[in-house]
Amino acid sequence: LTMMKPFVGNSKIEVVLLLLAWSSICFEISAGLSISPYPTKARQTIEESTTSSSCTITSRRSMLGGMGTLVLASWSVFPDASFARAPGSKDVVASIQQIQDGAQSLKMLLANWVDYASIDDEGRARSTDGARRILGGIAPQAGAAAIDAAKNTPLYRIDVAFVAVRKAVLEGSDKNDVDTAWRDKLDLERFEELADRVIYGIQKADGNFYSVLFAMKGTTMITDIFIETKKLVQQCIDDLDNMVILLQEAGAPGV
Repeated sequence: LTMMKPFVGNSKIEVVLLLLAWSSICFEISAGLSISPYPTKARQTIEESTTSSSCTITSRRSMLGGMGTLVLASWSVFPDASFARAPGSKDVVASIQQIQDGAQSLKMLLANWVDYASIDDEGRARSTDGARRILGGIAPQAGAAAIDAAKNTPLYRIDVAFVAVRKAVLEGSDKNDVDTAWRDKLDLERFEELADRVIYGIQKADGNFYSVLFAMKGTTMITDIFIETKKLVQQCIDDLDNMVILLQEAGAPGV
């Protein structure tokens, strides 16, 4: 880390290259002189905290693995803004709109259930990708594509919308929210209870739509999974509707 201080102003790529070069030097020293590339105290700390691996590199294969880990770590130490995920706006009005749109998406899924949860002639579950896209389970995790997914799929990272509303109530963080009276009127405890249940229900339903593809064909297991998932979707619809009612009664913006 001391050696990397002069490179703080440089790009991440340069820092990664420096780390790779330093790792290569350490390997050559350890290979030629049988000296561990880690100081004694540092090696002792690593051995105490990581019992599943050795701190002494003994082969080029292990060195390559170490270099790969070092590169991954460097991306965490030096985060790049272009990789930051922005699934939705933190604006309260936009977040409340996302909650309402999410409820409508689930109602559409439920109204067309047979198109999303069906069994073929051989007793297997048909593709559930359509349902999982509605639930936000199939979506890119970073970059501009994630932003587009958030705009087109209200249930994708809807937890961010819940957090935005909660933060606005507790901190008044939204500069676009002029009317603040609703914050004192909103039953935040009930809102958070509904939010937790919605998040669980959506994740569970998405997991069911994925796991049903691996259920044994010709069994009642597939039907049972679909029945349970349908109940979860209905529960999420009810919870989102009740959440919207809470926001309406409080006089929140956008409802």
